[in-house]
Amino acid sequence: MALAGARRVVPGGGGGPVFVFPVTTVSEGGSTEASVFEKFKAKRAAAKAEREAKAEAARAAKLAAEREAMRADIVEELGFAEARLDAVKNFHGVTGVDKPDDINVVVKAGESIYCHVTDAVLIEPRKGPGQWKGRSQGISMPIPGTRLRYRVGASKGSFQQGEETPTPIDTGTFTVTSTRAIFAGQKHSREWAWSKLLSVTNYDPGWTAMAVSNRQKISGVGVDSANREVFEFWIDLAVARATGDVESLEADCQSDVDQLTEQLNSLGPAPTAAGELPPAN
Repeated sequence: MALAGARRVVPGGGGGPVFVFPVTTVSEGGSTEASVFEKFKAKRAAAKAEREAKAEAARAAKLAAEREAMRADIVEELGFAEARLDAVKNFHGVTGVDKPDDINVVVKAGESIYCHVTDAVLIEPRKGPGQWKGRSQGISMPIPGTRLRYRVGASKGSFQQGEETPTPIDTGTFTVTSTRAIFAGQKHSREWAWSKLLSVTNYDPGWTAMAVSNRQKISGVGVDSANREVFEFWIDLAVARATGDVESLEADCQSDVDQLTEQLNSLGPAPTAAGELPPAN
């Protein structure tokens, strides 16, 4: 076995110069260079494995956090869907005796209130500005001694009325009852009787049109986006009870609950301790 730092002396031929070579230290297990290289490779592999483990942990934490955010949205939506289903099965409105004092609608005998909205907007079709459409015709003659021309002719055309578009025309309160819907505003009041209802249509951005047989033009009411879904549901429930179509609405609500429950179950178990996230799939 060669020793560390040993040198090998090789005499030159014919009395020439003497060459001295360093001798590599060799142990029984292999060369020093090989041992250092293997340690370097192992250190790099360990560092790479650590980086990959951290990246995988970060990815799993991100996926788990996204899943829990999704779970929170589904739980909230499921709670609202279950409340709708319960209302369809059990809620029949508030009668005149139990009517809150801030609702100033006069309730008729046998009539019950389903919802009351403040700051509602009455929307009805209104014509936009019109415009003249036509053309002129005739002949043009020069005026002697000038650079002007004299035109003889006429203008033919017609005034085109502006198109009707849904337009907010008043603000006030909107009340849905078992027999009708009532808007009471600062300038206008409207009533839509369910017995004369032809259709209910929800439009974007956030208003509901109600066509009735005793009014030629369709009008409706708009509410803010935060209350729109609840607003539309109470109209649906009142109309369903008035028209005897509650079973269909109940089936739709039950379907919503079933679908949301299935989505929630597909996310797996919720965290069991504060700050603890379930493992990501």
